[in-house]
Amino acid sequence: MESDSWCVLLASRLNTLSGLSERGPTATLSSVLRRNSFADTVRRAESVARSETIALVATQSRGVQGLEAALPAANIFVQPCERGTAYEILLALMHLESRLPLETPVLFLPSDHVVGDEEVFTGSLREMIDWIGRDSKPVYLLGAAPEGPHDRLGYIVPWYDAMNTAAGVYEFVEGPDVSQARKLIYAGGLWNTFIFGSSLGSLIGLFPPWYDAAMRSILAALKGNVAGACSNELRHLYENLVPKDFALDILAKRKDQLNVLRMPRCGWWPLKAPRQSR
Repeated sequence: MESDSWCVLLASRLNTLSGLSERGPTATLSSVLRRNSFADTVRRAESVARSETIALVATQSRGVQGLEAALPAANIFVQPCERGTAYEILLALMHLESRLPLETPVLFLPSDHVVGDEEVFTGSLREMIDWIGRDSKPVYLLGAAPEGPHDRLGYIVPWYDAMNTAAGVYEFVEGPDVSQARKLIYAGGLWNTFIFGSSLGSLIGLFPPWYDAAMRSILAALKGNVAGACSNELRHLYENLVPKDFALDILAKRKDQLNVLRMPRCGWWPLKAPRQSR
């Protein structure tokens, strides 16, 4: 484990679970899944980072009460509302840029999946940290061998099929239909787990120049911000942001800066069902 590595948890990825209803008896099941998935994600983060270097992006409208018991208050990055995963991730990066050297390894870890073999899975997280230590210029994505054509996941097609090395990204497709998903799997495509990492500087560098104004505004809004809360400046800024998706609007347009690592089979499965039957 790298003592200076950080892990950022993405709580928004728990907002939709397997089509579960939030009404009636299933509401309790949904709450249990969310709670257990978050606890599991914290434990996985602890395999690559110390407890004081684990952070979380939370949305104020969904509540942050109780998170302080799991993480330091200063490491809970609160956005006033949701404006897409691109701004969720950018907010975390701006928080970290104000505190850390740009060479710091940073891993982003969502909570919207289950894992059968935790040892294999956390081994893949540690391997990603190792790759960042060897070469921190690319951004590394973790790909899972598909269990079938899933039309609510992204697919990463590497330039070549390799188990124990990083490969460049040939194609990046988000949310294909079932027919297209089958073609991507036949071409060697991997499920995009939305687990990714690199140095802090390389992650910030993924965002094209037209995000520079948003970065400056976020940094200014964070000055004097109370831990675990949102400033009025940040609320006003978010009111004027056009939602952006990190996979579609950032990753898919930066293939030349991406490497994919193939995760050994470990029972990884997303907490969202396909829209169409296979």
